[in-house]
Amino acid sequence: MGGGRGLRRKYVRARRKCAAWEGAAWRPPGGRGTERARRRGPEPEPMGKYCASLGVLKGPWDQVFAAFWQRYPNPYSKHVLTEDIVHREVTADHKLLSRRLLTKTNRMPRWAERFFPANVAHSVYILEDSIVDPKNRTMTTFTWNINHARLMAVEERCVYRVNPENSSWTEVKREAWVSSSLFGVSRAVQEFGLARFKSNVTKSTKGFEYVLARMQGEAPSKTLVETAKEATEKAKETALAATEKAKDLASKAATKKKQFV
Repeated sequence: MGGGRGLRRKYVRARRKCAAWEGAAWRPPGGRGTERARRRGPEPEPMGKYCASLGVLKGPWDQVFAAFWQRYPNPYSKHVLTEDIVHREVTADHKLLSRRLLTKTNRMPRWAERFFPANVAHSVYILEDSIVDPKNRTMTTFTWNINHARLMAVEERCVYRVNPENSSWTEVKREAWVSSSLFGVSRAVQEFGLARFKSNVTKSTKGFEYVLARMQGEAPSKTLVETAKEATEKAKETALAATEKAKDLASKAATKKKQFV
């Protein structure tokens, strides 16, 4: 029961955040503990690491909005195992509210694996809430993990809006909070989580660009795996050519030596 109440509190806090960002009124779902949650108000934010970034996607906002729902699968999202829409509604002011459940997997560092029992799944379940405002052409998303949160909790907020300098592009503002409740190693876990998050942001951006290029009828840029494979093949060809050249030079040298003898 305690775990269920904790999860409900996280759910209430997350939805309050989304409502506050958009200026919308939101009431927690009914059930035990609802009135206590209303009286108590938002829970204090956990201490942890914070990072923010501002990027650009080279596509109009309408196209980016469409690509957002089509970005899985792509060559950069192999860590995303499943995605399911669990709720969707249109509000009276014509905003689209959606909730998706994503399953992702990321390999943990060896020093962190000892905190997990052998029978515990390493997949991470992530809830993603989104609010699309077609009138103001903005899309706000908020994601957070609902399991393994004691080891590491990652919360991310993204705002997609028309780029003020180029209306044919879309500006993406990302914010992330990484926290850990593991006594003695929380700082190390947070540092690792922040580095992993930044790496995943790079993959997410490349995946978005891949889907946009496909929608725009362009040939998507080569993936990192394809580029690495080509580089490896080229290196093998270069090494083989160098070996053959060395053999040829050695043969010529041997022939000259015999002539002198």
